[in-house]
Amino acid sequence: MEGSGLVWIGIVVAVLIFLDLLFVEVRRIWREGMRIVRRIEGYAELPIFAQLEASERDAERIANALDALGPLVARGQAALATVRSYSPKGSSPG
Repeated sequence: MEGSGLVWIGIVVAVLIFLDLLFVEVRRIWREGMRIVRRIEGYAELPIFAQLEASERDAERIANALDALGPLVARGQAALATVRSYSPKGSSPG
């Protein structure tokens, strides 16, 4: 066999080895990426995140209740003023 034939065989073997090693690394990177994705998805199921979501809802409910407090106080004051100014018929103011 000529020397140039051996060089070409060597180049082909080197390229095949390089591609094999590249494929192995790409597969490892893919596997690690999928493992990280599964881990992140698992973190989303931790009880602390459910508690945080519940606390956000509770904080929103408290804020809504505080917003509604002003009109309720005004209505209560108006009702008290009405009750205080009411005098039944036939009674004389005191």
